[in-house]
Amino acid sequence: MIDPESHPIIVLGVERSGTSVVAEMVHRWGAYAGPFEKLHKADAHAPRGYWEFLPLWDLLAELGNFDAGATWWDPNFQQRIEKKAADPVYRKKATELMAEMCQGGPWFWKDPALSHFLPFWKQIWGNAVYIITVRNPLDAAVSWQKFIMPSNVEVRISFVAMNLLRWQHIMMLILQHTEDAQHRLFLDYEDIVRHPRVQAERLACFLNSKFGKQVSPIQAMVDAVEPQLWRNNCDIPFEQVVKATSEQKALYAFTRRKIDNPLEPFDVTKYPLPPGYLEFLNVQEALLKAYREFEHQ
Repeated sequence: MIDPESHPIIVLGVERSGTSVVAEMVHRWGAYAGPFEKLHKADAHAPRGYWEFLPLWDLLAELGNFDAGATWWDPNFQQRIEKKAADPVYRKKATELMAEMCQGGPWFWKDPALSHFLPFWKQIWGNAVYIITVRNPLDAAVSWQKFIMPSNVEVRISFVAMNLLRWQHIMMLILQHTEDAQHRLFLDYEDIVRHPRVQAERLACFLNSKFGKQVSPIQAMVDAVEPQLWRNNCDIPFEQVVKATSEQKALYAFTRRKIDNPLEPFDVTKYPLPPGYLEFLNVQEALLKAYREFEHQ
């Protein structure tokens, strides 16, 4: 059994890949998410809530220097973030934030943005327990498109190809930075929706084995899954998606294999991203910023 206070549960995944429902299942299993008043409120995109600890995002934004115009699509972002773990100011803020979560039992954080900050946090939280969600990248890309586009903008631009690049980049960060983790579980979002009890039992068994619990509220975990919230199901096998690259299809096939074999080695060189992709994604961010400014006029 591991020490719950020194081994946080970290729910990772690309945006719109099922991290919220998995986070609620982890909460219903018995892990502390933080005070409810400090959690991201539910809305139309996540009717059951996001389960994101808002003070964590505040620190991530400070680490990323986003107020000064920095973005995580900077080629040097990972290196800068890794170095900040040696800064006593940031290290103190991070450890104090973790201390706020320690209530004598297991606790968890869920925020897709954490994927960009793993080089920092791995030096702070040590050997975490990772739960990683996997979803058809096309469905996640379409869902993210609807999430980011202002509803009152009449001109529609498809960001699906860009979102697939985003998915590839983030998933590779997750795989790369959790490759040495001792405690990993990969969960398929579609399997959760189709077979919630089977996946709840699988998740509970994994967490029980790490934290020494004997009994889990399986039905409560199952009740966190509402199949009607499975939206943007394109019903297209990813290997048939025209907009997806061969590298993206191969990466998705690899993440699917990780569900059954989390120890299969990850080789980052097998899934190269195209030259200039970060600049491409920065263009997307600039366009989205312009859309949001237009929405608030």
